[in-house]
Amino acid sequence: MFEVETPQRRLENLILPAATKQQINRLLTKITHQHLLYNEFGLSKIDPLGGRTAINLYGPPGTGKSFAAEAIAHELQMAILRINYAEVESKFVGETAKNIKAAFARARETGALLFFDEADSILGKRLTHVRQSTDHAVNISRSVMLLELDSFRGVTIFATNLASNYDTAFVRRILGHVEMPLPQTEERRRLWHYHIPDEMPVRLSSADWEQLISASEGLAGGDILNIVINAAASALEREGVTCQIVLNDFLTATHASKRAKEVIGH
Repeated sequence: MFEVETPQRRLENLILPAATKQQINRLLTKITHQHLLYNEFGLSKIDPLGGRTAINLYGPPGTGKSFAAEAIAHELQMAILRINYAEVESKFVGETAKNIKAAFARARETGALLFFDEADSILGKRLTHVRQSTDHAVNISRSVMLLELDSFRGVTIFATNLASNYDTAFVRRILGHVEMPLPQTEERRRLWHYHIPDEMPVRLSSADWEQLISASEGLAGGDILNIVINAAASALEREGVTCQIVLNDFLTATHASKRAKEVIGH
């Protein structure tokens, strides 16, 4: 049910503000030097259950949370086991809790980093007014998740766009919470260059590049990737295989992306 993958993305290719990158590196140091910190630096005396190695990545869609999870796995030289709520949820009462247990068991068996995407669906607040069997099943699933997280000694990463929905019991069990913000000017510059391959027939002046960086304010790296793909397709449709992708192609796709966010939402 749960496939183990070899991570391909690397931390050095993750485009984030320096402070965010530093926070991730600090958490990696804690994980890789846990034995030293707890056994030689004495942290085990004040934190006897100090096996917390869960990281929470939160922020708007497209800001690199999945990329970061894969890059962290690569940095730790671990395989990655991706889990989303659709894979563990079941219409049969009680099956969701069993699937959560199965995911942790698979991670223990393989030594893989366990990555829960859209984690707010799994770590959400427990229901206080239980009216039907499905409500009871939700609370059981939350309790099972807490127990598994407490006993798991591997590395877990959660990613969410809605961290405010987390139950406080889960928040306390997470080693570090890393905000993945929308890119600012310098990060957008790097994202544009990262997402436009050298082979792509692009015709842009220095001023054009600056206009693109400015026009994409408020957009995430995932949005910029989609814009590049749409701009290339637009030029190809217009001119065929000998096309040149120009500023207007990118700006038109950028406007469409921003308009979609306004009308459809984030």
